[in-house]
Amino acid sequence: MLETYNNRALLVDLYELTMAAAYFEHRIDCRATFELFVRQLPPERGYLVAAGLDSALGYLENLRFTDDDVRFLREQPAFRTVSDSFFRYLRQFRFTGEVRAIPEGTLVFGGEPILQVTAPVAEAQVIETYLLSVINFETAVASKAARVVTAARGRPVWEFGTRRAQGPQAGVRAARAAYVGGCAGTSNVLTGYLYGVPLAGTAAHSWTQVFPTEREAFQALLDTFPETAILLIDTYDSLAGAETAAKLGRKIKGVRLDSGDLLEKSRQVRQILDRHGLRDTIIFASGDLNEYKIEELVAKGAPIDAFGVGTDLATSRDVPALGVVYKLVEVERDGHVEYKTKFSEKKAHWPGRKQVFRFSRPVAGRVKGADGRDSQARLERSERGEREEFHHDLIARASENYPEAAPLLDLMMREGRRVDARPTLPEIRSRTLWNLERLPERYKPLHDGPRYPVANSAALERLLEEVRKHYVIAPEISQASRVPADAAMSETLVFLDVDTQVDFMDPSGALYVPGAETIVPNLRRLMTYAGENRIPVLSSADAHQPDDPSFARWPPHCVVGTPGQRRIPETQFASETVIPNRPGSFRPPTKWEGQFVIEIEKTDYSVAGNPNFDAIIAALGPCHFVVFGVASEYCVRDSVLALRQLSLPVDLVVDAVKPITEEGGRRAIEEMVAVGVRLVKTEEVCAPAPVATR
Repeated sequence: MLETYNNRALLVDLYELTMAAAYFEHRIDCRATFELFVRQLPPERGYLVAAGLDSALGYLENLRFTDDDVRFLREQPAFRTVSDSFFRYLRQFRFTGEVRAIPEGTLVFGGEPILQVTAPVAEAQVIETYLLSVINFETAVASKAARVVTAARGRPVWEFGTRRAQGPQAGVRAARAAYVGGCAGTSNVLTGYLYGVPLAGTAAHSWTQVFPTEREAFQALLDTFPETAILLIDTYDSLAGAETAAKLGRKIKGVRLDSGDLLEKSRQVRQILDRHGLRDTIIFASGDLNEYKIEELVAKGAPIDAFGVGTDLATSRDVPALGVVYKLVEVERDGHVEYKTKFSEKKAHWPGRKQVFRFSRPVAGRVKGADGRDSQARLERSERGEREEFHHDLIARASENYPEAAPLLDLMMREGRRVDARPTLPEIRSRTLWNLERLPERYKPLHDGPRYPVANSAALERLLEEVRKHYVIAPEISQASRVPADAAMSETLVFLDVDTQVDFMDPSGALYVPGAETIVPNLRRLMTYAGENRIPVLSSADAHQPDDPSFARWPPHCVVGTPGQRRIPETQFASETVIPNRPGSFRPPTKWEGQFVIEIEKTDYSVAGNPNFDAIIAALGPCHFVVFGVASEYCVRDSVLALRQLSLPVDLVVDAVKPITEEGGRRAIEEMVAVGVRLVKTEEVCAPAPVATR
């Protein structure tokens, strides 16, 4: 029956239709935005390759309920109390919404919206199951394929898995997704017909068995396919089969090994072929292969020229399903937007429509290509011959803008129709390979390794806090609802030097912090350690005008241009960037390698009071802060609390801070510890092995 049912309208879970019926009956006609994403990467995956978008858009364009569909639904007990009007609505149903998505072939990571739907709420709800299913499966297989292709180190990989896929239709989708992931082609002929994927095939053992002798089988295949035949030589004995093939005296494109010790057999077969002058004949290997086995074969120097991978690839056997979800993030009623999330334990998601920004850094080497999505600044760097690698991603609100980064979510559909022509499958495959080239090698291990850094923007964190307060959710419940952070995610270690300026540190300063000079040796040691280990340093600095209103409470201090505003020699650097306390003053450093120092001017207690602070944090990516300076109960406290509100890990160097009063300092430290700050000493920070940096 399934083979004859071509319409996909009923490919839904029942509750989507019951919700749609209730929306209709109660005239709930708001526009809703849902986002589809993978909550967390599985332990076995360091990245995913977005796939399935073309299938999803095709489904949305053609979604219709037929008379038979509607008749069937009328007969279901769940709908016996629903009005006839709803079924008339279904008969006229069309998807009229907007879709933004990350293009197929782009690398994606946990928490990043792969697809974003904005539509009348019933339309956005009904499509949930199909979108989840197609994105989940094709992304899983494309990601598996990318790992296999990476393990092969430039040797072609062909997909051979339809016969072991979870059904014939799954085999077709798996073959397409494998090509998206970088495979050279497939054995699935229908995939070649539908999508133009290159086809490859050899012959089965049964071909050889049909003939009286192996030699006759080889000869017949070569007679029929003299330019393309690949001889399967291990039906009886692989070495004897190699000798038989080599003694035919004919040009042979390749031979295939499908069993046994592929490392040893490939070496022996290579010797046989070379001895008979068949140096151009390739060795093709198959037989229960996966990325781990291929990685080992390549590492040991197996003379194998191409691989065929079946079951493990078509089923993504080690990770057959991803934790993909489809969540409501906002609704719009009468021009008013309401932001939505939930606070179930370890299942919270960030509210509001989002954009994902990918930050890159120049590295040594030539640029090999581009995907046409670079910002102007990145294009200019590329034109200078600088190769770029991905550095980190930032999940931000859709309204945010980071010119130095590439936005990943593109408008794909408006009013239910695609806005651009469909990219070809070779173009999508090329995008995958381009992305893999730019992912640093340290994030590609097949086994344990550091995770690519992904951060949430400060504005997104603040929006989550606003929604929490709106629904009167206790902070501890909100914290428990967060998806646990990936412990293997790479973080940048950053030192935050708070206000170590002459007016605070020197006994003759205008607002001297008692005993501040006693922490100078530790400050010197921390700064020396930062320089030796190329640790970025952010230095906050009060920068007041002579008529600053705060001088009604405090003595005039750190007035711009005065000696007292300068930092003490022990915390100064020869080269540093100063970020004035006005919007738009931050420009990312042109050279990220090595250490860099940014002085952030401010007039508030907190360093986050500088309007450029969010952009600085965004450019750095996920950070682990080590904080020191003065005064503990004012600028240090407020800066630390601001970092913690952004869910950034913070260590406070207790022997490198000073309070104005002992009691004030004690209370401030208690408050900071209560929000998760770890207390450390200079000796711990400056131990021989630095905290994780990149």
